Amino acid sequence: MEDFTKLWDDYSIKFNEKLISGCKNDWKKLDTDEQEIAALWKLVVDINNGGFMQFFCNWGYECYWYAMRGIQRIGCNSLLQLLHNTYMNVLDKFREDKRLTYYSDIYQYLTEEDEDILRDTDIEFWENEGEALCKRAYEFYHDELKKEV
Repeated sequence: MEDFTKLWDDYSIKFNEKLISGCKNDWKKLDTDEQEIAALWKLVVDINNGGFMQFFCNWGYECYWYAMRGIQRIGCNSLLQLLHNTYMNVLDKFREDKRLTYYSDIYQYLTEEDEDILRDTDIEFWENEGEALCKRAYEFYHDELKKEV
């Protein structure tokens, strides 16, 4: 059986490197596919490392939006709903919050309910959604679209 998490990582990291090195972190210099691949790479790596909150605080709304667009496009509907609900129930209320200087400032204002939602989201990703995302993303971008850097 193929390890799609490793296949996805080996494939998609090149698009993240293009974003960083070739485009100086300017998402607009990537095409639609490249934006989604780089954002999905960041999503998988950060959620597997520290959770959805880490992903959002490290990369912000723009990256979140590109990742969500990619998730929708490849048809991972249960993951799309999970992350959308988590964003709406936990993070959206901080969108215009004047107390925040950085996304990481959100941590100090999370409620117990917020933390429960984030924990449940991370567990669902780790146990059910992550591998499926990597498999579908690899099949879509690499196998179907044959997208290369």
